[in-house]
Amino acid sequence: MKQNYFNFIRTNTSLSRLSLVPEIKLYMALDITRLWHMTENDLKQKDIDPPFWAFPWPGGQAIARYLLDNPLVIKDKYALDFASGSGIAGIAALLASARHVDFNEIDSLACKSISLNIMANRLNLSPSILEENLISNSARRRPKKNGWETILAGDVFYEQPMSKNIIKWLLDKAREGTEILIGDPGRSYFPWGPLEKIAEYSVETPQMVEGRNEVVTGVYRVKPK
Repeated sequence: MKQNYFNFIRTNTSLSRLSLVPEIKLYMALDITRLWHMTENDLKQKDIDPPFWAFPWPGGQAIARYLLDNPLVIKDKYALDFASGSGIAGIAALLASARHVDFNEIDSLACKSISLNIMANRLNLSPSILEENLISNSARRRPKKNGWETILAGDVFYEQPMSKNIIKWLLDKAREGTEILIGDPGRSYFPWGPLEKIAEYSVETPQMVEGRNEVVTGVYRVKPK
């Protein structure tokens, strides 16, 4: 199945660059609905997650641009790219000389996409990809072993219950001394309170993904309460 996933991604997406982050190449698609149907049909799986990994979401792009423009923020750091999607933020961190990046996703196909995107950018390393829900109760109870100095979180505030859990987890990490960088275009459940805006970009997006061709997207640092 692993090889089927790799073949599916290569066949149904294009390796492209983004205008905001031309340093990075990603396997991307333009039609989310078509790709979603093809995912279920070609891989013979039902109730598969939407292919969020195949699109250049604005929050991830903004974080990537910020890190590439400000490499000292991430240089020599141990980082987590939380809910990575395509992995663009974590790839930017590696290009900006992060010491190590753990990529995190709960979708198996997204994890394979991250691996391909890392290889496409000629990063000669064995990717560290955590396929699990890091904010679940069981994950929180496990002993700490990662020691992340920076957590990158792009485009994670879509749904109210999930957003509440995520910001609580990120605030807990910030109180422990971890730097948290969030990329978001101001979605409905974005937690405006405990954040400091440190950068802003105009990000081109596919019309069918965001409902418009361009969104103003901020990069924020979490301020622990």
